[in-house]
Amino acid sequence: MKAFNKFLIKEAILTVTLGLIALILFRTVLSTYYLPVFWLNLFIIAGLTGILHFSILKVSTEGHSRFSSRFIMISGIKMMIYLVFIVLYALFNPDHAKFFLITFLILYFIYTFFEVLLILKFLNKK
Repeated sequence: MKAFNKFLIKEAILTVTLGLIALILFRTVLSTYYLPVFWLNLFIIAGLTGILHFSILKVSTEGHSRFSSRFIMISGIKMMIYLVFIVLYALFNPDHAKFFLITFLILYFIYTFFEVLLILKFLNKK
């Protein structure tokens, strides 16, 4: 699983970079919008991206016919987990739900773009 090890290194670099950028922004310009749950968002999204990317790499060895259905299934599971997390946070913290959702969606789009880019690179090499 050389491809997964490369992915983990790149994901760790992305996570640290996003964390540093967020730390700087939340300490300066966006200090009024800071929610401590941001760090939980960051690590949940990074963790799930890593786990599910590993699953996608495993499925890609099974052949093209099963890959597309498994990819959609794995993406659906990931979205359901995210949805449960978002809804639970919004129910228990309605005052902060808007800022929570904005930061969550920004992180979600960054990690989704990152994952799709690396999956496409991996599949093109195969």
